[in-house]
Amino acid sequence: MKRVVLLAGLAIMLCAAAPVDRALLAGELAALSEAGNGEATYHLAMMKHLGIGGPKDEKTAFDLFRKSAEAGDPLGAYKLGCYYAGQGEAIVEPDPALALQYKLVAAEAGYALAQHDVAKHYFDAGETDLALEWLTRSAGQGFGDALRALASLHNSDAIPKDAARTYAYFTLYLARIATPTDKQKQFLADFTDKMSEADKARGDRIVADWHAEASPLTVKALSGLRAAEALVDLHLEVKGDVI
Repeated sequence: MKRVVLLAGLAIMLCAAAPVDRALLAGELAALSEAGNGEATYHLAMMKHLGIGGPKDEKTAFDLFRKSAEAGDPLGAYKLGCYYAGQGEAIVEPDPALALQYKLVAAEAGYALAQHDVAKHYFDAGETDLALEWLTRSAGQGFGDALRALASLHNSDAIPKDAARTYAYFTLYLARIATPTDKQKQFLADFTDKMSEADKARGDRIVADWHAEASPLTVKALSGLRAAEALVDLHLEVKGDVI
């Protein structure tokens, strides 16, 4: 199998980095946010949303995500879409149309989770071709839920069934999760036993040729405070405060 960038492994590596001074970081992000920096506003909103460096404040987080989205930050737009999708039920009324609108901004910018969410929206709406397109983009970044969904879709009646792709995508999905369940492993074994030799060979070629790599935006989303700190450091360097 060709090189695959596994998102879970990347997240673990990033979380192992040295801790940051969260109060100082929040202050620097707030200053950049006041100056109109959409990415800084997104990171500040995430700190409020998760309760990092202080108590959780969902109302402030929502307002900051909206400000971030208005400033053109795709991750801010994604989180705003999550609120309209029902995550912020106590803050704002769910609005599926607005949720899709904002998540599409992040999906088009390359965020794997947004691409998966957009695919689910289109599948639920009966727009299978669009769902397949976005799932393929998300899976192309190694996003496990998208690989699993692709396997299910190719084994359903929603599109012409394709045993080779079902087998390949589910094999790739199991390869990227830490602990496949016995039920999952048994499903793949049983499915493989029923495949024709031609389908099995085609599926094996798909697996062997598979190459997935997370987009810069997906990496940034997974980086959390590391990305926030890098943004602050960059602006300090530009100001000449860091040599």
